[in-house]
Amino acid sequence: MEKKNRTNCLLGGMLLLSLLLSPRSALGQTPTSASQPSGEEVKPLRLSIDEAVRLALEQSAQVKTSGLAVDQARYEQKKTIGGLYPNVNLSGSYTYMLKKQRVYFGGDDPSSPMAGMFPADGIEMGEKHALQGGIVAGMPIIAPQLWASLELDKQAVALAEEKARSSKIALEAEVRKAYMGILLARESERVLQSNYNNAKTNYDQIVAKWQQGVVAEYDKIRMDAQVKNILPNLVQAREAIRLSEAKLKVLLALEPTVPIEITESLGDYQGRVASALPERMGSVSLAENSQLRTLDLQGKQLDAALRVKKMAFMPTLSLSFNYMYNFSADKLKLDNSKRWSPFSTIALSLSVPLFNGFSRQNDVHATRTQLQQLQLQRVDAERQLHLSAMNSLSAQTNAIEQFVAAREAVASAEKGYQIAQVRYKTGEGTILELNDADMALLQARLNYSQAIYNYMVALYTLDELQGISHSTK
Repeated sequence: MEKKNRTNCLLGGMLLLSLLLSPRSALGQTPTSASQPSGEEVKPLRLSIDEAVRLALEQSAQVKTSGLAVDQARYEQKKTIGGLYPNVNLSGSYTYMLKKQRVYFGGDDPSSPMAGMFPADGIEMGEKHALQGGIVAGMPIIAPQLWASLELDKQAVALAEEKARSSKIALEAEVRKAYMGILLARESERVLQSNYNNAKTNYDQIVAKWQQGVVAEYDKIRMDAQVKNILPNLVQAREAIRLSEAKLKVLLALEPTVPIEITESLGDYQGRVASALPERMGSVSLAENSQLRTLDLQGKQLDAALRVKKMAFMPTLSLSFNYMYNFSADKLKLDNSKRWSPFSTIALSLSVPLFNGFSRQNDVHATRTQLQQLQLQRVDAERQLHLSAMNSLSAQTNAIEQFVAAREAVASAEKGYQIAQVRYKTGEGTILELNDADMALLQARLNYSQAIYNYMVALYTLDELQGISHSTK
C-alpha cells in the first residue's frame, strides 16, 4: 500500500507539473482565432514542436503588439528627424474693423505747427477690410536639443525591438514547455494503460485458475483491487492530456474545439538526453539575455535623455522667412489691384537660456539619479539570472542522472516482472510478488518519462535565459 501511495503521489506531481509549465496561467487567457462552423467535420491540426512555435509566433497578440510598438517607435524617430527640415505653411487672415482708430495731430492747439492743417477732432485711420495671405517658412539652424533627441529616438527604437525579441523568446519557451507537457501526459497515460492491461490480463488468468480451484480466492480479490486502483490514475492522466492540450491551444490562439494531432512523442527526445552533457557555468553566456539587454538599452536611453536635458542650457538659432500679400480697403473689391501690396522678410532668431528657477539643473540631477537606480537594478538582475542559470544546469544534471538510473531501472523492472509472472504461473511465486513487480515497472517507466521531461524543460529554460531562439521566424 505504501508503494502504491508513492506511485499515486508521483503521478499526481507529474500531471500537476504538466499543467503548470509556465509562469502565467495560459488557461485563463481568451483565444482569438475564429471558431469553426458547427456541424462541419474538421481535420485535426497536425503539430510538431517547431510547427507549434511557428504558429504561436504568427498568431500571438502579444507578439503582434510588440511589432506594432516597434513601428510606433520608428514613426516617432521619423517625426523627430522631420524637425530638421524647413517648416513651410500657407498663412491667411481677414480683419473687419468695427470702429476705426482716431489720430490727433494738434489741430486744436494754436501753438502747434500743425494747427489748422488737421481737424480738431482728429482723423480716422485704417481701412474697414484687411486681407493678408502668403507663405511662412522656418527651420532650425542651431538646435542642440533637437540633435540630441535623434539619439534618444534611436535608443527608443532599439529598446522596442529588444522587447519584441524578448516576447518572441518567452513565447517560444512557453510553447515548447507546454508541448512537452502534452508529451509527458500522453506518455504517462500510455504507461498507466499498459500497467492496467497487465493487471487486467493477470486478473483474467487468476479468475480462470480460481474457477478451477488452482489458486486461492485471496489472489483473485487482491488482483481485482489492483485493477480497480489503477483506474483513477488512468482517468487523471487522460484529464491531464485534455488540460495540457487546452493550454497549448490557448498559446496558439486556437479555439478549444479545434482538434490537434501531436506528431511527436516523449521517446523521440530520449536520444538527446542520453547524449547530453550539461554545460559548465563558465560557458553559459548571458550576453543575449533579453532582461539584461533591455536594462542596458534603458541605460543608453537615459544617457541620451540626460544629453537632451543638458542641451537645454545651449543657445538656439533659427531662420524664418515669409512672403505675404496685403489688401486694405473700405470696400471689399478684391479685383482692385492697386490695393494689393506684397512684402517679404527674412529673420534670424537667437535664444540664449539664462535662468528658469534651477528647473533645468534639477531635471539633470533627477535623470542622473535614475541612471544610478538602473545600474543597481542591473547588478541585482545579473546576480539573480546567474543563480537561475546555475539552477537550470543543476536541473539538467539531475535529469540526466535520473534518466540513466531510470533507464536501467526500467530494464531491470521489465525483467523482474517477466520472472514474477513465470514464478506465479508455476506456483513458486505469490500474488504479492507479482503486484510488487508490476508496481516497480510502473514507477520505473514513470521516472524514465519524468527524467526526459525534466531535462527538456530545463534546457528550454536555459535557452530562454541565454536569449536563444530556435525558431526561423
